[in-house]
Amino acid sequence: MATLRREIDIAETKEAVIAGLSAYNAARVGPRNLEPLALSLRDEDGAIVGGLIGELKWQWLHVDLLWIDKAHRGRGHGEALVAMAEQAARDHGARGVYLATMSLQAPDFYPKLGYKEYGRLEDYPVAGHHILQFAKAL
Repeated sequence: MATLRREIDIAETKEAVIAGLSAYNAARVGPRNLEPLALSLRDEDGAIVGGLIGELKWQWLHVDLLWIDKAHRGRGHGEALVAMAEQAARDHGARGVYLATMSLQAPDFYPKLGYKEYGRLEDYPVAGHHILQFAKAL
């Protein structure tokens, strides 16, 4: 009989869950063909002042993080990073991009780039704010 346990050290459990779920999914839709994506914006001294982190998997790009240092905002760098990520996704054979952002971040940024809201969770991360999910077909 199986027993339930709460784990303190999660590494072994995480590895087993990822392996099991990956095998299950691959049997139904094929391998993830996962490729990490990291794009950076650097200043004249080479310091990172912005970037985009995501992963290409199956036929999609998931943008996990996008950040531009306050001193470098409003100059088109965010749009350029997203465009570069979208091109990487096309090169990978992706059909679209999906991401989430919070209302306290830049929720008006993505619709300007052609992203459509497909979901919203109210009162996240705290009451009065929300998280929005966006997607764009390529």
